[in-house]
Amino acid sequence: MTCPRNRMTSFFPAELNAASGLSPLLVPGRTDDGWSAVVPGGSRWHDRRMEADAADPCAPHPPTRETGQVRSLTVRAADGRSLHALTQGEGDHLVVLEAGLGAGGASWAGVLDLLGPEVRAVAYDRAGYGGSDRVRGPRDLAALSADLLAVVDAVPDDRLVLVGHSWGGPIVRHAAQQLADRGREVRGVLLVDPAEELADLYFTPLARGMNRAQGVALPVLARLGLLAPLQRAAVSGLPEALRAEAAASVSTLGAAFAVAEESRHMTRGLQSLRLDPPPPLPGAVSVISGRRPEGLGRRMRDELTAAHRARADRELGRFLPAEQSGHVVGASQPELIAGEIERLLR
Repeated sequence: MTCPRNRMTSFFPAELNAASGLSPLLVPGRTDDGWSAVVPGGSRWHDRRMEADAADPCAPHPPTRETGQVRSLTVRAADGRSLHALTQGEGDHLVVLEAGLGAGGASWAGVLDLLGPEVRAVAYDRAGYGGSDRVRGPRDLAALSADLLAVVDAVPDDRLVLVGHSWGGPIVRHAAQQLADRGREVRGVLLVDPAEELADLYFTPLARGMNRAQGVALPVLARLGLLAPLQRAAVSGLPEALRAEAAASVSTLGAAFAVAEESRHMTRGLQSLRLDPPPPLPGAVSVISGRRPEGLGRRMRDELTAAHRARADRELGRFLPAEQSGHVVGASQPELIAGEIERLLR
């Protein structure tokens, strides 16, 4: 059975958006009903297709367990800045979730809904997003992973799993290596349709051009007041409790500049990983790869999935195809992510 959905695409190939880890770069796009503004890239909730039960494949999939209340947490970065985070659960097992470029901590709402109360889950806003302070200076992999480490250090744990989606994947990998260098145990690393230097399509002129274009477009849209309504539409598939926060966290002018600064360093960061491959990741590693081409080309999606499989092989890890998902697996198959997190924590 095929469920109707409003499929939205941009002038840019969505698989290149996914591959480059692009933020919600708002550009004119085409829907089945005509022209409209769309949100490709790291938070493409508009293309969400939730898994459903066998009786009604088009029905939303509810949480499978009772979940705790999501609370706010403030973490201090090394330089004293405030990082805003969402936390749920009370257990000693810690899971820290790193979002993709242009997505805040609330973008993990669907996964948070499915984690049990024995897991302490923390999803945070990077600098300039949502309630997190802005910061001057380059936002390269070293700077981004330093903030992630501040979040990890702020919450005591007996087992730690790091989860990264899209551009969050390299950030998590960088942080995990630093933790290992400190002698800190990392139980597992879960990469969800991650940005991957093993895929050549990250380094094409088109991908580089898209990075530059969004650095110009996002602040303009924020100043014109166009970013907020488009982001509200983009996150309509999230659980209602965190929907407004997910949109607001990436709709401000500060967030637009933060995304632009991160994207300016993204290709360079991936190139550095390619030229100087880091040692194997600590702990168990799992890689989830979206398999739906989202109407924009099987070849590019297969190339990206092949790179994800190669990453899992290099890390002697586990590869999981997300057959019902494109790039944003957390929207379409949050239960796949939550289940793998629980497996890594065992």
